[in-house]
Amino acid sequence: MSWPLVNLSTVCQIDMGSAPKGSTYVELDSGVPLIAGAADYGDVFPRPKKATLEPTKLCKKGDIIICVRATIGDLNWADKEYCLGRGVAGLRAHDEKLDSKYLWYFIASIEDELYRNSTGSTFPQINKKVIESLEIPLPPLETQKQIAAVLEKADQLRKDCQQMEQELNSLAQSVFIEMFGDPVTNPKGWIKQSLKSISSKFHDGPFGSNLKTSHYTDSGVQVIRLKNIGSGEFKEADKAFVSEAHAETLHKFKCYPGEIVIATLGEPNLRACIIPDSVPVAINKADCVHCVVDSSVINSHYLVEYLNLPSVLHTIQNKLHGQTRTRISSGQLATVDVVIPPLEQQAKYLEVLALRAKLKMDNNRSVHECREFFNGLMQKAFKGELNL
Repeated sequence: MSWPLVNLSTVCQIDMGSAPKGSTYVELDSGVPLIAGAADYGDVFPRPKKATLEPTKLCKKGDIIICVRATIGDLNWADKEYCLGRGVAGLRAHDEKLDSKYLWYFIASIEDELYRNSTGSTFPQINKKVIESLEIPLPPLETQKQIAAVLEKADQLRKDCQQMEQELNSLAQSVFIEMFGDPVTNPKGWIKQSLKSISSKFHDGPFGSNLKTSHYTDSGVQVIRLKNIGSGEFKEADKAFVSEAHAETLHKFKCYPGEIVIATLGEPNLRACIIPDSVPVAINKADCVHCVVDSSVINSHYLVEYLNLPSVLHTIQNKLHGQTRTRISSGQLATVDVVIPPLEQQAKYLEVLALRAKLKMDNNRSVHECREFFNGLMQKAFKGELNL
């Protein structure tokens, strides 16, 4: 089935964000919430961290907020009025011509195209002209709603699979609390030591001119960046490298499989994971603390789970600093207290983690299958190949 292609600008209002003056920023409950990029996005609705008293561009409830800088194509629904800062744009469908959910899934289906039309090497971005010139298939409004309904059901299946991993992580954290108690109150009276005192190696990555983007190469020694560090998960999708020769000049920053890396910036501010065997050697970047534990005192896997607990994240709030992007310094991180049960107790918890790893592996296969199915369905939908 063939539908007419129309420029998005003819069926949708497009508002590019603009940064308010820094002097107008206030606490979240004191002004208009500000969305300045993907860091302010939630799973569905925005989760901004700042507000402004002098909003530049506004979106209203029901608009689609698209990220146009760095992580291009990320989407959120506006559940109320927001100020659109630099790095985002608001899309408001003309209701008599275009269904908003249909538009949502269309934008989700063309992420690769958006990146191909981006400019900039350090921070890829797209401008208003790119968005305006997008050609969207335009079936009758009722057909759009039917397509959106089908895609919404498939999308929910995909989200259910992804939710399973979160539930497995939550279950492991619940078992942790049951076995060792809340780290904040430490009801079992375990010994506490600072993070640095239980580490045989503990340091941040190289700052300044020692390691810059211009040093990156297509292959060589991998650089561990903030985007590689998840909560209990090493993310390998976005890789950067430096030459082996340059890595040798940074030999004191070399990291190896089984060792811990801790992110001190981003969302959340404290998150840790273990370097996998697939990364035989790496260099940690600034704001990515490299930690090698004293194995006679603590197990690496136990420590990673400990650092990723929500209650531990809560305890470091008074150690955070920064205006637009809060962080914990490596010096402050070094002072974080760690509850240390006996090694035999830690070993029992590793059995729980091994079971979780197996279940997550099985679930990851399901997530991949659901994602492939959903992406294939979107491609068919906008080619008019769905049997409605």
